[in-house]
Amino acid sequence: MREPSASVFDFLAKDVSAAGSFHSRKSGISAADGEVLCAVDASGRPTVLVPVGTPKGGPLDWHSKSLSLQTLELAVDGAQRPFVILRCVDPKLHHQFGLLADDVLDAIEVDPERASRAVSATLDRWRNLFEAERGALLGPAQLAGIMAELTVLHELVKFHGPHALSAWQGPKGNRHDFVFEDCSIEVKATTNHNNMVVTIHGGRQLASPDLGDLYLRALQMERSPNGKSVPDKVGELIALGISKVELLTVLNDAHYSDADSPAYEAFRFTTLSENSYLVDEGFPRITAETLFPSGMIDRLGNISYSIDLGHMAEIDLDLSTVSLANGGQD
Repeated sequence: MREPSASVFDFLAKDVSAAGSFHSRKSGISAADGEVLCAVDASGRPTVLVPVGTPKGGPLDWHSKSLSLQTLELAVDGAQRPFVILRCVDPKLHHQFGLLADDVLDAIEVDPERASRAVSATLDRWRNLFEAERGALLGPAQLAGIMAELTVLHELVKFHGPHALSAWQGPKGNRHDFVFEDCSIEVKATTNHNNMVVTIHGGRQLASPDLGDLYLRALQMERSPNGKSVPDKVGELIALGISKVELLTVLNDAHYSDADSPAYEAFRFTTLSENSYLVDEGFPRITAETLFPSGMIDRLGNISYSIDLGHMAEIDLDLSTVSLANGGQD
């Protein structure tokens, strides 16, 4: 199994080279024109060096606030050889660049004869994520909520494979966190040790889905130095085969930036309990269907209320039986 590029970059950055040169290591992946190298430049910036023949269409020279892509000649064994050089410019994105580098190496391994095109195509998929604006750091309660949703996603992936990511629709603007052909699931987290109380925001979160039933999955969590962080859970999901760029894009929609992973490592959670409930006519909620007179929901703003689930009937929600829309294919 290939070592993650981020780990290689961290190791190389401990001993940067003289000005103008690279400190590099073989990646274990070969393009048609030679071995691809992971490197850091004289400033410690992580870089992927891809040997190429005569560049078709002229040399590359593209820069953004986060990345650069160039074609340069480098001295190798006393001879000048052209390389496509993909470099991370923003130090806050070094971890994320490691994941991009992994995808670049995977793409070259699949098509070593067109290594330059593999780099460009992979960069195109990642570019928007690198250029996205980053907001303020999330707090413990927000991270607990994301951890709860990732925990449900993890279970879905174990049953349905990486394409289960397509069901995670809440960050994309859907009123429910997970949407399937036959039901929807809203996920809630609480860090209250004494009772299972969750907070509902707005009049749509517990509104009935267009198809099937609505379920509430509630996780009671606590901060613990022996628990897992959101970056840990992201790494586990990537190891299960989920597309790195697709997962990070959905997380970015949820206002979670991978660039802030070092700060989030300190927030670790363990799950104390995980329960499921059917949201039906007997479930307490404020929605367009339950509010009278009808049609008033749009006139109410800033709806927020708490539900004590402690004495409510639980159900056994088997995630292995849900049906992914289009088989999980986008």
